[in-house]
Amino acid sequence: MKEKLSKDPLLQLLDKLMHPKAYGLSEKTCNDVLLEFCAGCPDPVRARWLIVECLDPLSDEELVDRALAMPLRMMKDISQSEFPSGHPLRTIAL
Repeated sequence: MKEKLSKDPLLQLLDKLMHPKAYGLSEKTCNDVLLEFCAGCPDPVRARWLIVECLDPLSDEELVDRALAMPLRMMKDISQSEFPSGHPLRTIAL
């Protein structure tokens, strides 16, 4: 099981996601950072939604606070209809 991260490491990962050129990140590396961020949150699926689909204007700190406030959900408890079985996050977050 991937260890859940505290606020500071999540903020660092989010900064990389929001400023990939400043870190010289490739698209693949950005995807890996996104997976690492999500796997480090209590609810990996909803954390991914916050990054990819949420339209609320949130600061990085607000986004991380929201992610950390989510109840813990294990990937094994998330249905395949909610999140595809072949998604890499399933093996990272377990």
